[in-house]
Amino acid sequence: MSMGRQKTKDKTLRPLTTITNLTPATVTGGVNINALGRLPIGVYKGAAAFWDLDKAVNQPLVQAEQQHILGILDGREAAYDLAQVAVIAADPIGTAHTGTITVPTGELWYVNAVEGFSPANGALAQVGYNWYCSLWTDRVGALGHGQAFHGAEQLSAVNTAQTITDDFHYTGALWAVTNKPVMLRLPAGTVLTAIFTTRTAVSTPAIACTFSVFGYMAKILVA
Repeated sequence: MSMGRQKTKDKTLRPLTTITNLTPATVTGGVNINALGRLPIGVYKGAAAFWDLDKAVNQPLVQAEQQHILGILDGREAAYDLAQVAVIAADPIGTAHTGTITVPTGELWYVNAVEGFSPANGALAQVGYNWYCSLWTDRVGALGHGQAFHGAEQLSAVNTAQTITDDFHYTGALWAVTNKPVMLRLPAGTVLTAIFTTRTAVSTPAIACTFSVFGYMAKILVA
C-alpha cells in the first residue's frame, strides 16, 4: 500500500562526453586504453581529469628519499663536497676567482648548509663572496651559473676572516631571514658555483678560500 508519492532518480548510464583539455592518448602515449586496464578519472575543480601518478605517487617519495643516508657531505673531500679557491697575492682589485661543486652522476644530495670561508690577510685586504645554483633561474645576472643565493655580495671586514653559512632547515629562518626552511635537494649534474672577488689589495701570501656543502647522499626514488 503506497503511503505517498516517491521521487524517482534517473539512473540511466550515459557515456562521459567531455573531458576538458584531456584525451586518453595524451596520458597514455598513444597506447590503447584496453591494453592498460582501467584508467582512473575523477573530478578536479569542477572538471573531469585523469589521475596524475606523478603527483599522487612520485612526488610523495621525495619525503622517503630523505630517510636513506648513503654518504656524508661535510666538506672533507676536495673536488667532491669541497672546492678550494686561491685568491692570489697582489691580485688586481675586482678579480673574480671561481670554484665549483658538481653532484656526480648517479647521486642525489640533500644539503642542510652551504659554507663559504675566506681567511684574514694582511694590510687592508677584503674579499667579496657569493654562490650560485644551476637549478635556479637567474633573471637578473648574466654569469650563467644560475641565480645567486645572496642578493648582494657578502664582503668581509678589513683583514678579517669571513665565514658565511647558509642553512636549509626548518629552523634556519630563526637565525637569518635568508635561510630556507627545507633541505636543498640536488640531483646529479647540479652545479654549485662560488665566486670570491678581490675588493682591496691582497698582500702576500695568497688567501686560501674554501666552499663546502653539508648534508648527505640519499637514495634516488624520484627521477
